[in-house]
Amino acid sequence: MKRNEEYVDSCYNRDLSWTLFNRRVINLATETVTPFLEKLKFLAIGSNNLDEFYSVRVPSIQSQMELSDNGVEKKSGLHYSQILNQIHTRNNENFQIQYHDYDKLNRELKEKDICSIKSYEDLDDKQKNKANQYFIKNIQPELAFKEFDKNYTLKFLSNKQIAIGVLVEGDDKKVIRIIPVPLKFDRLVPVKSNGIDTYILLEDLINHNLKRLFNGKEITGTVVFRVTRDLDATLDVEKEDNNFETISRMRQYLVDREKGKVTRFEVEEFDGNTDDDFLRDFISKFNLGEDAIFKIPGPVDLTYLFEIVSKYSPDYPEYCYAKFNPRTWSDSESMLAYLDQKDLLIQYPYDSFSQFLQFLKEAVESPKTVAIKQTLYRVSKHSEVVDLLAKAAQKGIKTTVVVELRARFDEKNNLKVTEKLKNAGVHVIFGKQDMKVHSKTCLVLTKEGEHPQGYIQVGTGNYNMQTAKGFVDLSFFTSKDDYVRDLSKFFDYLQAPDAAQPSYQVLSASPHQIQDQVIDGIQEVKESYLKTGKGAVFLKINSLTDVEVISAIYDAARVGVPFRLVVRGACCLKLGICGKKEKIVVSSIVGEFLEHSRIYGFFTNDDSKLWISSADLMTRNMDNRVELAAPILDPKLKKQLLNIIDIYAQDDVDGSFLKPDGQYFKFKHPKGKSAQQTFLKIIDDPKLNNKKHISKRHDIRINVKNGSNLKNDWTYISILVVTIIVVVAILLWW
Repeated sequence: MKRNEEYVDSCYNRDLSWTLFNRRVINLATETVTPFLEKLKFLAIGSNNLDEFYSVRVPSIQSQMELSDNGVEKKSGLHYSQILNQIHTRNNENFQIQYHDYDKLNRELKEKDICSIKSYEDLDDKQKNKANQYFIKNIQPELAFKEFDKNYTLKFLSNKQIAIGVLVEGDDKKVIRIIPVPLKFDRLVPVKSNGIDTYILLEDLINHNLKRLFNGKEITGTVVFRVTRDLDATLDVEKEDNNFETISRMRQYLVDREKGKVTRFEVEEFDGNTDDDFLRDFISKFNLGEDAIFKIPGPVDLTYLFEIVSKYSPDYPEYCYAKFNPRTWSDSESMLAYLDQKDLLIQYPYDSFSQFLQFLKEAVESPKTVAIKQTLYRVSKHSEVVDLLAKAAQKGIKTTVVVELRARFDEKNNLKVTEKLKNAGVHVIFGKQDMKVHSKTCLVLTKEGEHPQGYIQVGTGNYNMQTAKGFVDLSFFTSKDDYVRDLSKFFDYLQAPDAAQPSYQVLSASPHQIQDQVIDGIQEVKESYLKTGKGAVFLKINSLTDVEVISAIYDAARVGVPFRLVVRGACCLKLGICGKKEKIVVSSIVGEFLEHSRIYGFFTNDDSKLWISSADLMTRNMDNRVELAAPILDPKLKKQLLNIIDIYAQDDVDGSFLKPDGQYFKFKHPKGKSAQQTFLKIIDDPKLNNKKHISKRHDIRINVKNGSNLKNDWTYISILVVTIIVVVAILLWW
């Protein structure tokens, strides 16, 4: 079903939508329900998100602009230069919000007697003296500056490295020097204090000791800045697995990548030390576009707040999210024995990742296991999963692991994982030459051959015990033969470099199959709706950008099919373009945990088809990655997943809702529930897991700031309508 041409110019730009997602993250720092130290963490997350955005997404847009001579993006109808300008504007707005919150929270840090982050100028004489002595003894010997003559370059600076530009006057001329802030030191420098812990930032200390570096010469201007580089270069793996050349090229690629062009230039402009004339002249030396320059009303790079949160959270639990004990597997029961009889669906972090480890550990220890095959995309630095896979190979179990070397920003760790696994005797392959293997799956075989037997696990998230504590993901386990056969075919496909995509009995895989499956599911609901007036679609994903899928949604929405979409990040779908019958509700849930699970639900008059998947509804996932989707067919698990869907559909607490103008709003007086808090309550009261969480929403009153027109009112009221229709569809299935 190809109908993208019909809806050209009818989508939002992916990257502009993403900037609104990052704003939602930053806004959590002002939510009254967000604990104090968690507010600092969300400011740091917002900064970290933006670093990656300017390292990956912005270079991609710049490349498209150059290749197309500033052509038009068909999806949004915007010229690439317009997109870059709007990104710059929106991120400037985000900075203003972020640093306003930062100033407020920084004051509260001291008011709450946690710690104090001061500027050098605010230290007393005794503290300054101690700080200066630390500089002379530790910092000064590590400093070096770059001298320029006619050619100005920033290539000697690492990506995201802070540096200080200095205008030095002497010998009848002015010269510019750049001092990189050493990466080996902690950015937070403790200073002597009789009260609470007190810190200054390392670049602030260096900036106020510059005269020691230039033999008393007059310094007439300084600027603290940071550069972000293009890290969007790609690398294809070799067709042959275990290829030494692939590993060698990956290592060289990581070195070369750090020399990418500058995509963002942040300068501090808040302490009055920056001379405007020098700043303009300094920036002009590097031939940067206006959309790459950001003047920051505070210290650059707020990711240092992660260190504050980590250091003080143990002593101030009242300022953090309450700890909880996730569900674990009973020590008295074998997991594999359970799977011989029943299927299993668990949800991190409410269920512990230790349950997957239990599955893998039993497989390694079972005398029946003849082979284990698994995909790895991102794992923790000290991974029990990797240890168990290595142990399996050492025991003589035929162990095959697909390591995706190109998992961006995890490449170095994955090289170490590869080396460890290979040394243990694991058969390591690197997946498809031109496609990342993003699937999350594990196959345990007790019998190989034409009719394999064993167990499978298919999930939506990575095998990373650390992120599983904060990412919401689903993990499905079964021993049913049709799943085992399909997953055996899947790994055969990965192991054969030139193999064609196989057909599956129950599973679905990208490239292409998942896109077709989603579009066909929407079409089936549409046909049912036209015949019976009943049907609905539920989709929970990280991003919705694929034009083919969006076109299918528009096509069905025009005849009245209700859609309830939970899209955490970028959403290119527009509201209000499908006519009077449109009933599409889009929300983004951003809260204590990062929503990472992908669920596809298609409800017709007499059936419901439910899937979990590793794939977002993005063109890259549909066409250019190896992804996997598994249907939930067991009646008990379907009921469990329907309950999860219902809880997400009701969320109007953590959810921000899309408006026809592309902006998002939150209910001032929500009538539903927080999905995340509901799942936490289910841990304490397991009986709730089997109860329907259907709320009466008839009394919702919408109070939109600055008023709203009739079109907007319909969008808000449609939340009620769609919820009722989805609930009815679910009840009809029951």
